[in-house]
Amino acid sequence: MPERRLAGVRQELALVGYSAGNFGKNLLNSGIDVTLLFLLTDLIGIAPGSVSALMAMVLLGNLVFDVAAGYIATEARKRGIGYRTIIALAAMPCGIAFALLYALPALGIREVSVIALTLLVFRLAMAFVDVPHNSLLARIAHDSHSRGRASGYRLFFSALSSLAVAAVLAPAVIDAARRAMPDAMATLGIGSAILSCIVLWIAAWSSRGEKMDARQPAHGRTAFFPRPDGLFAGAAAIALVTGFAAPMFSRMIIYLATYVYERPALAEPFLLAFTLGQFPGFALWTWLVRHGEKTIWLAISSGFAAVAMALAAVLDPPPGLMIAMIAVIGMGLSGVFMLPWGILADVIDFAEYRHRERREAATVATFLVLLKASGAVSVGFIGWALGGLGYVAGAHQAPQVLIGMRLLAFGVPSAGCLISILVVTRMSIGHRAHARVVRILDARGTVKRRGLFDAAPPEPPDKAVSGLAD
Repeated sequence: MPERRLAGVRQELALVGYSAGNFGKNLLNSGIDVTLLFLLTDLIGIAPGSVSALMAMVLLGNLVFDVAAGYIATEARKRGIGYRTIIALAAMPCGIAFALLYALPALGIREVSVIALTLLVFRLAMAFVDVPHNSLLARIAHDSHSRGRASGYRLFFSALSSLAVAAVLAPAVIDAARRAMPDAMATLGIGSAILSCIVLWIAAWSSRGEKMDARQPAHGRTAFFPRPDGLFAGAAAIALVTGFAAPMFSRMIIYLATYVYERPALAEPFLLAFTLGQFPGFALWTWLVRHGEKTIWLAISSGFAAVAMALAAVLDPPPGLMIAMIAVIGMGLSGVFMLPWGILADVIDFAEYRHRERREAATVATFLVLLKASGAVSVGFIGWALGGLGYVAGAHQAPQVLIGMRLLAFGVPSAGCLISILVVTRMSIGHRAHARVVRILDARGTVKRRGLFDAAPPEPPDKAVSGLAD
């Protein structure tokens, strides 16, 4: 019994170490997302139109890089190179590119072509960190329960990095611009890059239990995309909701504070409350997933967030109460952000069971592409909607604009949460069904090692492992 408990503790520590990689990834990703536009326009002096074109090009490259990373990671595994090796190798060029971006003002570099190349290198290196790291979840956590807990740990480290960006990185960049201290910003970029590399190497080292699966043949055509079926369609719908609808609330917080409450100073406590609310959410959903299905808790967290947003919209609370309600919304949305990753890892196993082919990295890469593309569309939709309503920056807004801001902040995310509920309640991929699928896949691996894999008859249909309910 002591040996079993010790093994359990070691496994849990490995999951925590693996999940710490989210801090390393998101420290750089969030840092770029929050500060890059300001850095390019205010510190380097690039025209906003050129910045928009640059960002569109980088987004397109980012989507292509994710698909390519999924393909190359699969090919690498066929040759015995695991995901953790790819992460360890890609961490340093990713950090170097990030540090170079923050050093551009100090180096006096203003050429758009150089900036574009550096950004593309950063996104390329990040793709070779992000796709393998997300794919690792299906390799180091072998049962549905542990994947749910790992999803919670990942959210914790993501929220921690968001807090570091909001409290340290973004203010330091703004201060460096105001005081004309580009060297300080370059030092900050180098420090952030070093910290990210160290954390990602720890995550790779902690993932020593990565399973190099014998079921995947070392030859044959590698797929760019997962096999289309109802189960992946459900995961894709969740990705679209998670990328487009759910983050729209946080993207509208500054508008709410500035124009709806007419107190721009509230933006910082609103954003802080949203981030801090995710920490108790992480603890709650991670604990609950031990005692129920991930799909059910995703539906409940979506409903929880939708109700909280509806109450905030209807009650129109004073600023103090609004801060508390935003923390509650963050608590609900934390489940929306964390649980899909554990579900996706299970979907990969179910897809292998159904199609006799494991397209693990391709599935993760496609999920990431849908997530990022829908997020970009979400930002564009906000701008299009506000422009159509007659929004004028810095001015007193017309009533229809204020109503539109409320709908974007509360209505669209709530609708997305309801769609997520409809999808996940049809995905019959519970803990027991997943455990049975894993046993079947392990048995298939044994048959393959005997040289009889191709002759093995297919299992009879089983509703318990059917994936998406009819």
